[in-house]
Order: sequence, then structure tokens, then C-alpha cells
Amino acid sequence: MTILETHDVTKSYGSGEARVEVLHGISLRVNPGEFVAIMGPSGSGKSTLLTILGGVEVPSQGNVLLEGVDLARISEDERTILRRRRLGFIFQSFNLLPNLSAEENVALPMQLDGQPPAKVQELTLKSLELVEMSHRRSHLPSALSGGEQQRVAVARALAIQPALLLADEPTGNLDSRQSKRISALLKSLVEERGQTIVMVTHDANVARIAGRLITIRDGVIEHDGLPAEILGDSDMLASREL
Repeated sequence: MTILETHDVTKSYGSGEARVEVLHGISLRVNPGEFVAIMGPSGSGKSTLLTILGGVEVPSQGNVLLEGVDLARISEDERTILRRRRLGFIFQSFNLLPNLSAEENVALPMQLDGQPPAKVQELTLKSLELVEMSHRRSHLPSALSGGEQQRVAVARALAIQPALLLADEPTGNLDSRQSKRISALLKSLVEERGQTIVMVTHDANVARIAGRLITIRDGVIEHDGLPAEILGDSDMLASREL
């Protein structure tokens, strides 16, 4: 079974003359253990697509199936539970709660889901160890570097053992050194743990670590294939074009 698939997904906002069409018949499939990067110019619809893949929004038309469950056909409460238990999210701005330690940030989603305390602690510590942040687990986000905060955010996303990890510009707020470290971490999750990842990025160098690249322009899929074949030899040229 595929982890994720969409069929003829469209998304529009407003009505009448104010109606804006963002996505036009997007169909794609993501298999278990795939690392898929999505690129496109500003306003192309890539961020909207990611919110729909994560069940945050529903398409105007079409189907979005996560492990066979159509996110467009279930209630908002059911989507909330599914997001909490089967989807991990990584954001550009980290989205850590400033008054909670790294360990508490990782544990919080599982606590809100009513998981047993012993299980929460076990999964929290395992996730922090996986991203090499166990030694910083008692620190508040303000005491962590940007790269460390993002690793905590990755640990939080992984702790629930998600079917799918969605990353929205995960290196966008990081310097080049930290960006490479987070990129290597994401790649290792796929290669060593079989984690399925869909990542939106504007950085061609980051996109190259994925096994597959989808480019979107004007709400439609323009390319879907190997990053090296789509981006070519020049990262700088690819970044300008996308």
C-alpha cells in the first residue's frame, strides 16, 4: 500500500471575480521509504499542497489518501486525530514552545494524545537520542542554537513514529553548516530507518538529497523525477529557475 496519494486535487479560494485557483488537478503517489522534495517559485502552490497533504486544509475537489484514508472525506476531528498520530511536521520556524524544555517539547504532543506517561518518556528519550540532543534535553529553546532547535523539532515529529514526515523549508532559518547537518539527518532517517518524507524547499542543494523531486509551477506539476536530472549541474541556475 502506498503511504500517500492524491487524485486530481484542486484548491481555490474566494468566489466570483475574487476566486483564486491555486492547484489544478494534482495527482501524485508516495511509496513507503521515499524521500520526495517539492520545489517551485513563490505562489506556485507548493505550500498549499503541503498543507493539504497534511490534512490541515482539504482540497476543493479531488482525493488525498493517507494509508488508504481519504483526508477529504473525514471530519475535522478525525483529521486532527490522524495528524496527531500518523503525521510528523517540521517547520521552518521550529515552532517550539519557549517555556518548555527540549524534552517537554518533544513529549507534549504525545501527552495531549493521552499516551501513557511511561511510553511518552521512552519515546521522547529515544527520539532525542536519535537526533543527538539527549545532552541538551533540559534546555529551553532560547538556550539552543537554530540547528539544535530544529533537531528538537525533528525529534518531536519522530516521537509519534509517524507514517509520513512533512517538512516545510526545514533548513530555511539555518546557516549553511547547520543546513547541511539537518539535511544529512533527514537523509539518514530515510536510508537507515525507512522513514517516508515529503519536503518543501527553495534550496536546490537541499533538494538534491532527496530521491525524487517534484517541481510545481502555476498550480500544476511541471517535473517529477530524479533531482539530478531535473536540476542539472548548476545549483545556482536551478535555484533561480525555481
